[in-house]
Amino acid sequence: MTAKVEPRPAWIHSWGILMKTALLLAVLLTALGNVRAQSPEPTPSPTPAAKPEAAAAEKPSGDPSALRAPVDLINTDNAESMEIPVAPDAPNPDKANVLTGKLPGDEEAPEPPPVSGTVEVAAKDNGKTVSAVVGNLVRITLESNPSTGYNWELRDFDYGAAIFHSSDLVARKTGNVLMGAPGDTVIVLQAVDTGTQQITAVYRRPWEPPDQVASTFSFTLEVDGKAAQTSPAP
Repeated sequence: MTAKVEPRPAWIHSWGILMKTALLLAVLLTALGNVRAQSPEPTPSPTPAAKPEAAAAEKPSGDPSALRAPVDLINTDNAESMEIPVAPDAPNPDKANVLTGKLPGDEEAPEPPPVSGTVEVAAKDNGKTVSAVVGNLVRITLESNPSTGYNWELRDFDYGAAIFHSSDLVARKTGNVLMGAPGDTVIVLQAVDTGTQQITAVYRRPWEPPDQVASTFSFTLEVDGKAAQTSPAP
């Protein structure tokens, strides 16, 4: 004899489906919560700085005359904090001595004596003694070629028996310095006091070291009041 199986009610079948759906939804929500917890939070973007023009535009204009009003820094509340203390050993400016005299070396150069003649000096006088009287111009003429960059200049010259008068480049015959043509350097001194002085000139380029010279010329100038003449060195 076969047992008869009765069918399940419909509500039991619907309840099972509902439970399975709720369980699946709970699993999905749990997984979604874990993913959100592990993902980093987005970094907020920096706020752009306001442009100077925009910041100036945001400020109230106010009264334009107030911007041009002078500011009294002396009578402000913080004027005392801006004062610099005076050192205890600082001199009192009200009692400082006023310098009325001349400093050493500020003496005015005496007026040169009137010109009383010219003494000519050339390359043949190298190493010799040249005599002159007070007032004589001592004209030194040396061959040079300025287009090469070389020129004659005084070396270690001090004012003593003679003073510097002038220096010039003179071309031969035409009187003008031509490019590439040889000429003469003319250095003029003036005898102003009795005594002896060593005169030295060097032929060099101005941009080269001082000790790098192509030629040297020197003579002894003797100012003793006698007639101007050129004599060989003893």
